[in-house]
Amino acid sequence: MEKKGIDVSYHQGTINWELVKPNIDFAILRCGYGKDIVNQDDKEFVKNANECTRLGIPFGVYLYSYAKNTSDAASEANHVLRLIKNYKLEYPVFYDVEDRIQEPLTNEQLTNICTTFCNILEENNYYVGIYANLFWLTTKLNSAELDKYDKWLAEWRSEPSYTKPYGMWQYTSNGTINGINTRVDMNVAYKDYPKIIRDNNLNNLESELLEITYTVVKGDSLWKIGNMYGVKWIDIAKLNNIKIPYIIKPGQVLRIPVNNTIQDFKIGDKVEFVNDWNIYTSNSSNTPIKAKYNGGTITKIYPDSLNQLQLNNNRGYVRKSDVKKI
Repeated sequence: MEKKGIDVSYHQGTINWELVKPNIDFAILRCGYGKDIVNQDDKEFVKNANECTRLGIPFGVYLYSYAKNTSDAASEANHVLRLIKNYKLEYPVFYDVEDRIQEPLTNEQLTNICTTFCNILEENNYYVGIYANLFWLTTKLNSAELDKYDKWLAEWRSEPSYTKPYGMWQYTSNGTINGINTRVDMNVAYKDYPKIIRDNNLNNLESELLEITYTVVKGDSLWKIGNMYGVKWIDIAKLNNIKIPYIIKPGQVLRIPVNNTIQDFKIGDKVEFVNDWNIYTSNSSNTPIKAKYNGGTITKIYPDSLNQLQLNNNRGYVRKSDVKKI
């Protein structure tokens, strides 16, 4: 489902976020520009970030780049890290690369600048992407090496024309929002960034976890117990400081983290598949078949999987994490 958002900087002045909140789903805040120098922090960033946090407005950030080499890019990455370390970002960190000072650089130099910045953010467990206008994305930032990073497209027209994948589209710089006294950039997000980021424990966010206790019975393995509760068996081992070879005995009590957002399936539920996935047919060889189906009806439930009645009437097993209820 598309989400509507804005991006702002100190150019928007003092924002009344309480008036803004009912009109948007998210905000992208400029945290600064250029290298890691305090006087190049965005003057309104802390106030904007604190207000979004207080009011529960999901937000991400961007930094406007002046980098002319990879050393500059590394300093710009550290600039962002310094400013966002105490915030929980439900949207990505974007690298805004489009300044006139960078126009003389070769495509290879620009690619190296972007990869330097993005790699540092990813090494620090942040979801990172690149922002630029259509011209820059198609003529300067068009290396296949940058395809692995999410894109935020700036193309001010009624329909975007960029042909490569992108997760956000800035469609105008001339928007109006109650609570902001200037023009403001308007955006559409096509991805469920809060879910992606939270599910992958990025941006200082973690999945909401409950903790349950489980008493081991004869025949249990960590793999079996972990899949029963939707967690990796190795996580159980780490949580309980179980040493290799991970021997567990009947009667042993394990404390297990359980994702509070795990879907509670029941027989008869209609589901659809969220990704390409491996369906294991009910034949004796249990052969994985790479496929994409529209969905089906749950006919049986196992601890770590569902017995799925497909639309083509073939039965098969599928992981719970590969489907969602409809």
